[in-house]
Parts: sequence; C-alpha cells; structure tokens
Amino acid sequence: MRTQHFFTQEECITSINITLFHYQFLIYLTETRFNGDLSLTVDYLFKRYLAYLYKISQSPTKRTLTATYQPRTKNYVIRKIRINPTHWGKLYDLRFFLGYSMSFILRIMLDWEMQEQQFPIEPIIIRPTLTPEEEVIHAYIQFENNYSCHNRLSHVNLEVYSEFLCPAA
Repeated sequence: MRTQHFFTQEECITSINITLFHYQFLIYLTETRFNGDLSLTVDYLFKRYLAYLYKISQSPTKRTLTATYQPRTKNYVIRKIRINPTHWGKLYDLRFFLGYSMSFILRIMLDWEMQEQQFPIEPIIIRPTLTPEEEVIHAYIQFENNYSCHNRLSHVNLEVYSEFLCPAA
C-alpha cells in the first residue's frame, strides 16, 4: 500500500508585484467587505471576473503557456500577502491559461472592480463584453463552489484523512 503525506497550511505567504494604489485598494476591499480575509477577497474577484479573464487570454495567440511578467517600473512595489493555498493555486494555474503573471491578473481584476465602484481609473485591459451564452456561464461561476474539503484527524493512530469533493462530478 502506498502512503502519501501532505502538509497543509491555513494560509501561505507569497509576494505580489503591484502598484501601491492597487495594493491599497486590495486592502481596503479586504477590510471593508471581507473582515480582513484576503482569501475571500481573491475568491470574490475570481467569481466576479473569471469569465472576463477567459476572454482576454493571450496564450492561444502566443502559442505558449508561459506567463508574460509585467515589467518592473518605479510604480510597482513588492508586497507580501497571506492567502489560502487553494486560491494561490488558482492564480498560479490561471497564469498559464491567460499568459499573464499572477500579480498582473490580480491587478486586472482590481482595475475592473475599481471601475465597478466608480473610481476614476484607466484600466490596463478594457473589460470585454460577454455574449448571451457567456453570460449564462458567468452566472454559474458566480455561485459555483468548485470543491469542498473535509478533514479528520485521528490522534490514536496519527492519521489525517482529507476528502475533496467536486459537486460537478
């Protein structure tokens, strides 16, 4: 019998390369709407803008899945953030599909959210329009929970049992 050992964390520490203005808005959004939980903020941005992100993918035109990293300028700062490993993994995987870096994807979503909240901002990438079929998919993404996880720990035999369920399966 093969045994696999996994170590999971509630949050992982990573860094993002972002403008100070975008970072301040991210923290503002996190503090005002999600009680300081950055993972919930990122999840909210995913659910709200994932269908739009799919429309701006540049990977098919580049014929490569490598991410294009945003250039360093005087306006960018590197900030450490604490995020749920699952949401970090979504950002990491999305960068291959979209062809943009994780920080750039986050900045695009923050631009679009600032526009929704009537901030006077010129977004990096204009939010595309969705077709009626894509609107249906977008509505499904907003309420979709892609997985659920249940953990159980047995102190008697020092076993950890984790079950991941996908409602679509």
